[in-house]
Amino acid sequence: METAVHNTRAMANPYKAQVGEFGIPISDEQYKELRSYAVDHGIHITGFRNYVGDIETIKIIIDDISEIARDFPKILDVRFGVVLELDFDMNDDDFATTDSGHIIHLNAMYFCRLDRLKEVYAEAVKNGDFVAGTDWRGIGRHETGHVVANYYHIDPLSLIMDMLNMKSKSEIFYRLGKELSIYSAAYNDGREIISESFSGYYSKVGNAIADEFVNRCLAARKEGEQDEGL
Repeated sequence: METAVHNTRAMANPYKAQVGEFGIPISDEQYKELRSYAVDHGIHITGFRNYVGDIETIKIIIDDISEIARDFPKILDVRFGVVLELDFDMNDDDFATTDSGHIIHLNAMYFCRLDRLKEVYAEAVKNGDFVAGTDWRGIGRHETGHVVANYYHIDPLSLIMDMLNMKSKSEIFYRLGKELSIYSAAYNDGREIISESFSGYYSKVGNAIADEFVNRCLAARKEGEQDEGL
């Protein structure tokens, strides 16, 4: 999803009506603290002047992105790095989305109401939609998996075919739906395999497919670095 709206206080706030539904936005001091925290971690933020909630929630997302960046540093080394955008225009179908390969949109409907986010995410995990054992923090890890796939040119479908030694997409997706998550098998191009694997691996839930998949991504990253050094 492409989103072209960016909040600043220098222009009329297009979200004023929606923000009022959530409560009082954070203070200038809190915004500056959050922005500095993001910059210190090499991450850009936008839309958070109107954030309603505890900035510690967003700091946790930043910490989780930073943890993954230690394994895949290219996501913060490139010109634009990772951008976190608080998006008030999303409906309740998505907790978050990633576009342009590096812009993570956080759905304000959920991230301004952490209790609600935890409840809805937990129910989705219970239904098998997302990796068993993960909690709401899996969302940021999931989206960062998409960023890694973009910057490291990882083809999730080819990788999983090789990993499972299977050629039939229908059989692969059936197995993923049973052993990783239903959402990992949602698209024929396999785009959600890496995101759900990153969610499981970095949430340390002990999912065998997620762990092996990410370990193969790490190995591919190291091989790529060696090739670049030749």
